[in-house]
Amino acid sequence: MRGFWLLVHVIGFTLWLGGGIATMVAGVTAKSFAPAERLAAYRLIGAIQRILVGPGAVAVVLSGVIMSMEYMRSGTMPGWVTVMMGAGLLGALLAIGVVVPTAARLGRLELDARGELPEAFPALRKRQIIAASVAGGLALIAMGAATVGRF
Repeated sequence: MRGFWLLVHVIGFTLWLGGGIATMVAGVTAKSFAPAERLAAYRLIGAIQRILVGPGAVAVVLSGVIMSMEYMRSGTMPGWVTVMMGAGLLGALLAIGVVVPTAARLGRLELDARGELPEAFPALRKRQIIAASVAGGLALIAMGAATVGRF
């Protein structure tokens, strides 16, 4: 059964970070687009976040908790597991609680009456950039703890 949960963990992590990287590339590329096309790109980013990043982060947390039960029962938690769990949980909570909802809000924006980006766009975009960067950084710290920190 451990193999199954490890597979769920790896797939979830791949969805989470892969979706995050796709979002980053799309967001950077969309900066040069006209307002209507830019909002269309953010609709795509919202879908990537809802379909890949959110479920991936949930899968990582669920499988991580299940796989760490043996460490919790034994009362001995290696340092790398503690770092992985702490960074991964914080990153996932940030992704699920801030990044995905912000991407969904950005994806629902419409052009204003003048055909320009709405007033809410810059603040939402800034929140998205900061929260997604921190969540992705925490995910990478968790990955580093589980790979390099393990040995």
